Amino acid sequence: MENTYGLNLKLKIYGGSHDEKIGMTLSGIPAGEFVDFEALAAFMARRAPGKDAFSTKRKEPDEPVFLSGFDGNVTNGDMIEAVIYNKNQHSSDYSSLYDIPRPSHADFAARMKYGDKVDLRGGGHFSGRLTAPMCIAGGICLQILARKNIQIAAHISSVGKINDESFDKVKLSVAELDALRS
Repeated sequence: MENTYGLNLKLKIYGGSHDEKIGMTLSGIPAGEFVDFEALAAFMARRAPGKDAFSTKRKEPDEPVFLSGFDGNVTNGDMIEAVIYNKNQHSSDYSSLYDIPRPSHADFAARMKYGDKVDLRGGGHFSGRLTAPMCIAGGICLQILARKNIQIAAHISSVGKINDESFDKVKLSVAELDALRS
């Protein structure tokens, strides 16, 4: 199973939580873009599982292996493909999901849509584990955008009755404003 996102940049993610590997392809990135793989690893570490009581107990290193798209640390204009090898899957822990789906998971909906052959081990293709390939693509794009002085940011403004403080949505320097006017 694979999912595809985007038009100018096209991201495909593939694999499942308990497959040998999960991965992504990203096309549309031009040649000549430098990617700091250490910065990408730090970005990926933010989403890695097993860090706190609210995340999965499964500990997996999110270490992408790049199969294409780079000459050293520089994009070569080809489609970027990266995989992450799964190393800590316990498939037998999920054997009852076909009869008793987990609340707040995609188990029931996936089985109804895709039938008895859908892979539900660890959530299969619907696992949070599939956010890792998305983060590879996002981390690469954020680096490219940062060099163009474009920042992407988000925050949760409220949860229930708890509100976050507002922030400046756009904060431009005088030089940046002058450049926009000319």
